[in-house]
Amino acid sequence: NLFKGWNMMGANFTWDSKGLDNAIGTNDDTWNIAMKDVGDLTGGALSLQVNGIGDGISDFLDDSIFFLSYAFSKTDPKGSHSVIVNPVTRAVDGRTEMLGSPNKETGTSIYTGVQVPGVMKGQRLGLEYNHGSKYWRSFTYGEDTLVGSKLAARGDAYEVYYILPIVGKNLTAQLSYIYIDYDYTGSDMFFGSTGTPMDVDITPGAVKTAQNVRASLRYRY
Repeated sequence: NLFKGWNMMGANFTWDSKGLDNAIGTNDDTWNIAMKDVGDLTGGALSLQVNGIGDGISDFLDDSIFFLSYAFSKTDPKGSHSVIVNPVTRAVDGRTEMLGSPNKETGTSIYTGVQVPGVMKGQRLGLEYNHGSKYWRSFTYGEDTLVGSKLAARGDAYEVYYILPIVGKNLTAQLSYIYIDYDYTGSDMFFGSTGTPMDVDITPGAVKTAQNVRASLRYRY
């Protein structure tokens, strides 16, 4: 799978300075946020799925599924320029960037997992792992957990789930637990400066880990 996306939107902050504090001590300086086109994105993935591990080794392996996927994303910012907006107190870099960088940046992700038969007939146990690099950026905002997409994580994500059939394959229940260990911030943000990858170990207030527990019912028709 290969794709090219044009005119990616970024949420970028700008400093709106209205001068020094006035005589009564109020500060009119504010941060503004605006959505704008910050550049293009190229990406792709190569995936492999094996239905049945080995060749007749055992019924357990014959009924197991293994998959492995490698993906990449590469930014192409529109260009850069610098603006000094408040020479009295500070200088703000107003250049056009993608993921906090004016340069083309490449991110990578690896995603793998296995699904095997459960304890009782029809039940399934799944184990999954994925890792995203510093500048990894998934294209979709489709969330797979309430804490954000695990496949967008810049860091490591682990999932274990169990599927129980209620009415054959048409109505099933699933219990799932996901643990995400972030290396960098900005995993689920837009393509502009809000998506800047910052080391979670040295960034004040950065989320380092997240967990998600889900119980769900699925009806197939």
